Amino acid sequence: MNKTNMKKISIIIIVIISSCFNIFAREIKGTVYGLGENNEKIGLPRANVWLEGTKIGSLTDDLGNFLIKTNQKDATLIIGYVGYKKDTVSVPFDQDRIEVILKQEFTSETVIVEDKRPTQMISKSSISKTEIITDNGLKKAACCNLSESFTTNPSVDVAYSDALTGAKQIQLLGLSQVYTQIMTEKVPNLQGFASNQGLSYIPGPWMNSISISKGASSVSTGYESITGQINVDYKEPTNADRLYFNGYTNDIFRSEGSLLSKVNFSDALSSALMVHGNLFNGTLDHNSDGFTDMPQNTQFNILNRWENRKGAWDSKTLINAIYNELKSGQVSYLKNMNPDAYGIFSKVNRYNIFTKNGFVLPTEKFQSLGTILAFTHNSQNSNYGNINYDNEQNSLFINLIWQSSFDSPHHDTTASEEDVHNSYSLGFSYLHNNYIESLAGQPRFQNESVPGFFMEYIFSGIENLSITPGVRVDFHNLYGTLLTPRLHIKYDVNPYNTIRASIGKGYHNPLPIAENQYILASSRKIIFDENLGIEEAWNMGFNTSSDFDLFGWNFTFNTEYYYTTFRNQTIIDMDSNPFEVHFYNLNGKSYAHSAQLDLKTDFMNGLIITTAYRFNDIMQTIGGTLERKPLISESKFFVNIEYSTPSDNWLFDFTFDYNGGGRIPLTNTLPAEYQMKQTFPGFVQLFGQITRRFNFIEAYIGVENLTNYIQPNPIIASNNPFGEYFNSSYIWGPLIGRKIYAGIRLIIN
Repeated sequence: MNKTNMKKISIIIIVIISSCFNIFAREIKGTVYGLGENNEKIGLPRANVWLEGTKIGSLTDDLGNFLIKTNQKDATLIIGYVGYKKDTVSVPFDQDRIEVILKQEFTSETVIVEDKRPTQMISKSSISKTEIITDNGLKKAACCNLSESFTTNPSVDVAYSDALTGAKQIQLLGLSQVYTQIMTEKVPNLQGFASNQGLSYIPGPWMNSISISKGASSVSTGYESITGQINVDYKEPTNADRLYFNGYTNDIFRSEGSLLSKVNFSDALSSALMVHGNLFNGTLDHNSDGFTDMPQNTQFNILNRWENRKGAWDSKTLINAIYNELKSGQVSYLKNMNPDAYGIFSKVNRYNIFTKNGFVLPTEKFQSLGTILAFTHNSQNSNYGNINYDNEQNSLFINLIWQSSFDSPHHDTTASEEDVHNSYSLGFSYLHNNYIESLAGQPRFQNESVPGFFMEYIFSGIENLSITPGVRVDFHNLYGTLLTPRLHIKYDVNPYNTIRASIGKGYHNPLPIAENQYILASSRKIIFDENLGIEEAWNMGFNTSSDFDLFGWNFTFNTEYYYTTFRNQTIIDMDSNPFEVHFYNLNGKSYAHSAQLDLKTDFMNGLIITTAYRFNDIMQTIGGTLERKPLISESKFFVNIEYSTPSDNWLFDFTFDYNGGGRIPLTNTLPAEYQMKQTFPGFVQLFGQITRRFNFIEAYIGVENLTNYIQPNPIIASNNPFGEYFNSSYIWGPLIGRKIYAGIRLIIN
């Protein structure tokens, strides 16, 4: 790493270390309950809790617990939950714990519950830094699907993988999506063959929240997380709207529709049905290169979830079916199906079902047993020009987890969670993946069978300090024994300042073709120099979070630094030969430094401004030389401004997003007309949206990429797509110009 980059990182680390201040504050803990059919108290998950007159708030966890930090001497909390009467509770200075029992709304009329939930927040109780984008945050932008849900968040980058398929991939800590574990309802999902287009399989209107955790994650969810986790929680039948519809269209006639409906059969049994469809069959060619700028796409998506909560037993079952079809390539192929034109066609059928069950021992407190059973089928039939590529994946995931404590309070029925200082979880998991691929008629098979055991210990015996070491051992049929140690530390300096640190190991089983299908949209020959081993890396980092008041405004200042170093990595070498792409194991160094600062300012009048700066230093040994990883921006500067009127009838949102420059793979051996510069420049994108709320309707209009900036000449040799120079994979910037969109939400509670 050169001196300039080291200086940047050193400055950010100094800021991180010195960022804990404002020691005079208090914290209020509590639990929000509803009453069951026998008047027993039932914790309400994801209830809204916020300080009166502010937008400082929190969501309750799965048991209804919350934590609010404030420097107000006498605080007033407002608690709300869909289907229940809102409650206001005064909390004097000498009281630090409350219990709130909400009463259900008994009315035949539609209930409109005002939602003041913050658009984004950081979980105060989580031992790892977890950023939460709420459903209010998801409404700040178009958010048609998961890949488009991070526009107003500075932590996650989303980029096109190639110029033709429209596939988008996330980058966390400057590294590829394959190193981030993506989950739905805390169940691993979208791994393997779904990683290419999978982000488009989760519609935005279905999501209740997105949780982003950076660095090493809990060992209970597997060994795959290297740079972090992204978990999507769907809307639940217990707190979702009775009927919800979202319709969207834009100026290029891409249309989408999502319908959600729920039925509560009893206090215990409920169900929700979610249906989604999108369609785009136009042709765009703004740069006149003969290729469409955006693929034609048709998707049908349906999800049915069931929940059964009866006493100490809690069960969730989700069934999801997806059909996704896309066409791309030359305009003449799309308009006339010209057999001599270059075309891309892909059809995906995906089925996923999982069930989660939790049981709390009726005779013992703080002891529970949880199970997860999941099955996934994913098949793809596609062609890229003259190359046929098909795949099929069948996966089974089983997870059993037992949670208890070494303390005695679980024998005491009057004990509370504060009496537990030494808890633990033990578990067993089994993963089976059956992969079948066929590339240009050449089959490839892989059967992955991985039983594993894990243990996690949670120590909270020292005031304000939590330490969670964990370890898992997996017995991989292809790669042998995999040992995954991880450690998390959280220290609350005071109620307003928190320091977290983590270190851990992670692994990833490479699927080089399926995970990098952008390579197929070129004429490059694919060469495997050797058998690929499992990818293995260590991640370590720390972060701080500070809340303080100044000039009557509320500030949240977050800092973070993470370092990832690979012991083995699959290298995708696009530099050595412009006519070939080589896959081989790492022989040298590969590492990533990522540091970020962000400041959120709440002006207490409906105006919130978030600013962020991030620096990435991503290096790989390619062809024996340590090089900067190509097509990755080295820096990011981000500003988001949101404003809501006092009545919350009007909502305004604006985002400024600057992405710095980076390196382009070498093209100096190509003919002069096909050569690119060795680096790409930084660029700015602007996004904005206005929302108007009525009684049962929300109408919104917005713009994406207001500056109309697009990457120039994204396709090399577009005039000869079947020639040896054709390449559409060197993508570093936007491919679609300015888009104006509008939509409507119908909400019936």
